[in-house]
Amino acid sequence: MQIIDHCHVITDKNQKQLFSHIDALFPCTVYSTNFAEYTHPEIIWHWHKDIELVLVTEGSLFVDLGDNTFIVHKGQCLFINTNVLHFMKKVSQENCSLLTIVFDSDLISGYTESIYAKRYISPLLNCQNLNYIIFSPEIDWQKNCIDCFQKAYALFTQEPPAFLFTIREQLSYICYYITENCQSEINAPSSYNFIEYQRTKQLLEYIHTQYNQPISLKSLALFANISERECFRCFQKILHTTPMTYITKYRISTALSLLQNTTLSITEIALSVGFNSSSYFSKIFREYMGSTPLQYRKNLSSII
Repeated sequence: MQIIDHCHVITDKNQKQLFSHIDALFPCTVYSTNFAEYTHPEIIWHWHKDIELVLVTEGSLFVDLGDNTFIVHKGQCLFINTNVLHFMKKVSQENCSLLTIVFDSDLISGYTESIYAKRYISPLLNCQNLNYIIFSPEIDWQKNCIDCFQKAYALFTQEPPAFLFTIREQLSYICYYITENCQSEINAPSSYNFIEYQRTKQLLEYIHTQYNQPISLKSLALFANISERECFRCFQKILHTTPMTYITKYRISTALSLLQNTTLSITEIALSVGFNSSSYFSKIFREYMGSTPLQYRKNLSSII
């Protein structure tokens, strides 16, 4: 089956990632990401209903989940639970390469009313104390999870006879090891601030649908029906940035896709992503990317 080169995160208006699984009957997809070839310096904030597993094969990966930040090193594997908002980028100037498997929990539970779903999968997916786990090879059960990941990935590429059975088996084992070894987290009361987290998603929804229009702190606050001070606090606490900085970075991220995938002029791109002039767009773009938009596009052409 095809391995997808991770190029762009495609999202809906709520910044929920939209996966195009290779086969709708087998909801599991494998991605390969090499930041040396990745045109965006970051994997933008997004979430999805699929479980995500990320193995770092080179360098180190910085991960931000809003209420927690950490680094995943080479050889470690990251489990990200369903519907968890996350952001990723490589650490410093070193390269970083990833293998990623995303899969719908129905692949291993069968259907929502099955005993596997009710007794094991739903408690895991709904556990707000297990938004993520870093699997390290030094811990036996976590090494087992890494081994299962590598077996599933190899099966995905090699396609031996009846390989879909074995991929599902390996992913089931990962969920089994988590459930077996994380009972205290699954059974513990949650200290998770769900309302605050959902409010931040709501603010992102506004930005990701209105980024090409003027956006102020006041308009953001009005949309979420909160004070400007609370709006500012949500961004600082969950996303570790200010609203205006986030808006600018999102506009630049959108502009990168347009520079790569369209023939729009620099002025047309500037206006389409919310900048009021091409000169100001070029100034901000240089600050973030280290080159002008025109130079960036020429560099892309030379690589292709």
